[in-house]
Amino acid sequence: MSDNIRIVAKFTARAGKADELKKVLNAGVKPARAEEGCVHYDLYRSVEDGNVFLFHETWKDAAAVAIHGEQPHFKTLMAEAEPLLAQPPEVHKF
Repeated sequence: MSDNIRIVAKFTARAGKADELKKVLNAGVKPARAEEGCVHYDLYRSVEDGNVFLFHETWKDAAAVAIHGEQPHFKTLMAEAEPLLAQPPEVHKF
């Protein structure tokens, strides 16, 4: 059985802030993919509601997830995204 951790994280932009949020979230994709524990890391924008973004991630194990959460690029993403969000991100781990 795999120790991989899958994460689905939903970010919802405040009205009028979706394009700005997209730039912030996109900036985190390349550095996350470069992390040793990253199996895959993709960002999607809803075709039904352009304010909704979804990260779909797979990490080698729980340690890789913990390391990701401590990375400067992740902390910057979260800090820059916060004022653009309509609500806190919804994060689910599988």
